[in-house]
Amino acid sequence: MPGTRFGRGRAAPALSFFLVAAILVPTALPALEFGTRASTMPDLSGLAWLEGDLFLAVHDAKTPGEADLPRASLLELPEDLDGIRWQPLELAFPGEKSNDFESVARIPGTPLVLLVESTEEQEEKPFSRRIFLAEFAEMRLAIRETVEWPVPTSNVEATAVAAVAGRLLFLFAERNGGSPNTEIRWAEMELDPVRFGPFRGVTFTSPGPVGPGARPVSAMDVDSRGNIYVASAFDPGDDNGPFRSCVYRAGVVRVPGEADSGKAVLLKERAKKVAELDGLKVESVALRQLPAAPAELFVGMDDENYGGTLRPVSLEE
Repeated sequence: MPGTRFGRGRAAPALSFFLVAAILVPTALPALEFGTRASTMPDLSGLAWLEGDLFLAVHDAKTPGEADLPRASLLELPEDLDGIRWQPLELAFPGEKSNDFESVARIPGTPLVLLVESTEEQEEKPFSRRIFLAEFAEMRLAIRETVEWPVPTSNVEATAVAAVAGRLLFLFAERNGGSPNTEIRWAEMELDPVRFGPFRGVTFTSPGPVGPGARPVSAMDVDSRGNIYVASAFDPGDDNGPFRSCVYRAGVVRVPGEADSGKAVLLKERAKKVAELDGLKVESVALRQLPAAPAELFVGMDDENYGGTLRPVSLEE
């Protein structure tokens, strides 16, 4: 929202450093006590552009250990050295609080989004199979409807909604850790109430990262021309990293025809790399499309102990 700025203020320096000279007798320096976190913004497990410089993020907080952490936030792109501004959102859940949001998908041309749980069933996550339809208005997010995942899934990290010839297509991909392949699946979607048609799928093969900690699809979004962008990430299983990620233009969503056997999602024979991010774990991507301007791609990170952040990625050929 142009002109919208969250509260500002720059704190005074927390530390002063003094040079201590010890010529004859060694003197132990006191331990440094840091009192300010480098960033308070949580991980960005899902990201969607709303308007102007404003984005919606979801966070993969879990219960019960992370019950007090935010599930969704508003982010505003930086204008100066104050950096990215973020503001947690209060969400009124119809039932149990979200457990492991891994993606958010904007419904094109509307103020509506899908807030999507991962569906990973574990003892510490007794419920994580819900999709929430929510509406953004007046800087607030309100849940309008809740549905269960319509098909069996496991650990979904990426979802998107595409508008094709007046229809909505819902796309998703499972993380499928340790494999270079996963399926991108899709179905026609209707609103009021939310419901899905039959699902079809096509295998996506990530060019990298590869290895036991690789996740072929950790995020996904679709631009107004139908181009599908996905992130592939590597997580070594250590919350201190190091991580690696790549972003690819994987294919296109279009009106299915006879030449492609009626498939609405067509993937490239080899995905085109648009970005490589060493040391960072990309878990969300979002396309910003301002009027009369080319699409811009933003990536959101979940770097575990190193926190979350947001960055633009060049789409220049």
